Amino acid sequence: MKEMKRDILLCIAVAVSVIASYAAYVAAPSEATMGDLYRILYTHVPAAWVCYLAFSLSLFASILFLAKRKHTYDRTAEVSAILGLVYGAIALISGSIWANATWGSYWNWDPRETTTLILWIAYAGYISVKYSIGEVEKRAVIGAVYNILAFSTIPLSYLSINLLSTLHPQIVKASGISITSPMLATLFFNLLAASLFFFYLLITASTVWSLESRVNALIYEKGGV
Repeated sequence: MKEMKRDILLCIAVAVSVIASYAAYVAAPSEATMGDLYRILYTHVPAAWVCYLAFSLSLFASILFLAKRKHTYDRTAEVSAILGLVYGAIALISGSIWANATWGSYWNWDPRETTTLILWIAYAGYISVKYSIGEVEKRAVIGAVYNILAFSTIPLSYLSINLLSTLHPQIVKASGISITSPMLATLFFNLLAASLFFFYLLITASTVWSLESRVNALIYEKGGV
């Protein structure tokens, strides 16, 4: 039953992604100033959104682990953080491509660029800490505490565009939405597609890791045979 639900989720994610990609790169109109260059928005923004979503879920799972000491939550926190790093890397790379095309340089130490890089490094540190500790319980507890502290980089990255002087474009401004309705609808569709794929990957990775843990436990019970 679980496998069937996961397969259904994958089919929905693929279908939505195909439609979203067509809307983003074919159907959506060109932007008046940047032309077709703006279309990287449909990759960059969903990747950044899923990055924030993954790290937020990782935080929640770590809090649950500290409260209930169930290693299922610790595993969810770790898997979600790894996926957050992947999507964060996509956001950084796509943002750098856009920056080079518009500002003439791949990296400008803009506040949004810099704070997002700090965020990424902080969570890379979380994974490094997890894999550097051998004892299971100690690794889970220290990792959960580190994860909670690392989450402080999320609001720093998100709010940098409002609190600091930045060249980073804003879609939502005090004066309203800065893109047209078809562009906004296409963006939301791509956000949905990215979110569906994230949850599919999270469920799949968690299932694989759970099976691996069971196999290791059986090997241990059999004396390493």
